[in-house]
Amino acid sequence: MDEKFLMRLEDAALNAWPAPRQMIFNGWLLRFADGYTKRANSVNVRRESKLPLQDKIRACEWVYEREGLPLIFRLPDPFISQALLEALDIAGYQTFDPTYVLGQAIGTYAALPEGVRGVEMDVADWIALRADLTGSSLEHWRVHRQILEVIVPRKVLLGLLAEGEYVACGMGVVEGDLLGYFSIYVGEDFRRRGYGQMTMTGLTNWGLDQGARYGYLQVEGDNDPALVMYQKMGFETCYRYVYSKKKVNGE
Repeated sequence: MDEKFLMRLEDAALNAWPAPRQMIFNGWLLRFADGYTKRANSVNVRRESKLPLQDKIRACEWVYEREGLPLIFRLPDPFISQALLEALDIAGYQTFDPTYVLGQAIGTYAALPEGVRGVEMDVADWIALRADLTGSSLEHWRVHRQILEVIVPRKVLLGLLAEGEYVACGMGVVEGDLLGYFSIYVGEDFRRRGYGQMTMTGLTNWGLDQGARYGYLQVEGDNDPALVMYQKMGFETCYRYVYSKKKVNGE
């Protein structure tokens, strides 16, 4: 794929899942969200460093230590230099949690089955649904709610209603002609009935109305069921990223 297009995907994904707090340090984007998700609490390289890499890594370590967070680098394969990988290795970092960015062109509306519909929700109601579907407390989702509230591009928070009961949820974010799919979740009692794909359909229909023509999502490399489902839906791998953190004793 064209590198410029991949960078558009990368930028759109960062905008769609922002951190409540962030800073730019010599071309690196440092994000902070009280430790909630690695994506929102990591260093993201935006351009080549003008400072010595070892000095820059140590400076980032100091910032994250001050914030009470581990320093995690997020490293997309197409945009990371060999020099940075070598510098991280020398500094004692190791990669983990490979994640794939999948995408496909979209352009066809699809009807949901009879008795199933997507309901657009506000942040408070959607968070409450998410908490209910996962069997967790609202406090657990406090930072998630903060992230949702600072998203700048157009977004939709969708609850999937089937036979009068909410069974799944998801979020769509549109920037230009790109539609990002996020937070797709099906309640444990409602799985293996196609509700995940139906949620995707509802988000796709919304995205088409907003002018989107290409859909993308992110899947952790060990989530085989999700990878299989999305591949069956026609999604293909655009690129991969990994995280990197400092080794601890015994690793």
